[in-house]
Amino acid sequence: MKYDLIIVSASKDASLRKMTQDAIDSCLADRADVNVILVETYQKYDYRNVDKTVFFDGEFNYNHCLNLGLKHRKGDIQILANNDIVFQPGWSSIGDTMRHYGYLSASALSNHPRQRLFKRGDFAYEGYEICLYVTGWCLFVDSKVWDLIGPLDETYQFWYSDNQYVHQLKLKGIKHYLICNVVVNHYISRTLMKTDRQTRVKLTNAERKTIQRKNRSHIQKKL
Repeated sequence: MKYDLIIVSASKDASLRKMTQDAIDSCLADRADVNVILVETYQKYDYRNVDKTVFFDGEFNYNHCLNLGLKHRKGDIQILANNDIVFQPGWSSIGDTMRHYGYLSASALSNHPRQRLFKRGDFAYEGYEICLYVTGWCLFVDSKVWDLIGPLDETYQFWYSDNQYVHQLKLKGIKHYLICNVVVNHYISRTLMKTDRQTRVKLTNAERKTIQRKNRSHIQKKL
């Protein structure tokens, strides 16, 4: 089983660079076959144990960055990841689980408060709800999925990028599973909080308003 870790980074300061390196190191500590593809959005920086670095200096769009990384994939499973995550020992068994049961899209259990209701163990739960079943900060995607859904939808710059991924899955009838015998923890928004307030609003609350407008428009059309 070969994995591609596609990780989006912003090397703005030493703490963020360390966080990205810690994420990479925690992934590689499992000694799985991992091809590390790093998409850097701030400035070029040489991280350890990276197989391919893609530098992007345009207007930030999370799914666009992932799409750039996906062009260099080689593995059976692509891991679409933030840089504020830590893989826990044993994470790499998720690929074998996915292949055994035919899961094409999956998430690992995490430290997110909404997932506290799930017990760690040999359980898998089907669902599309964000932050419950679908963890946008770290997605495990079978390489077959890209032939079915095409590139990731780039409608939103950051927040709701995972909603668009779910929408793409639903259109093709692809189920998503939360797999509870592996853990990838998430340390929320550490990179985002290093940006200025205007940028944070643009990437978060402004996106919420956009999707709310679309939902209202959809309801009005149905009426």
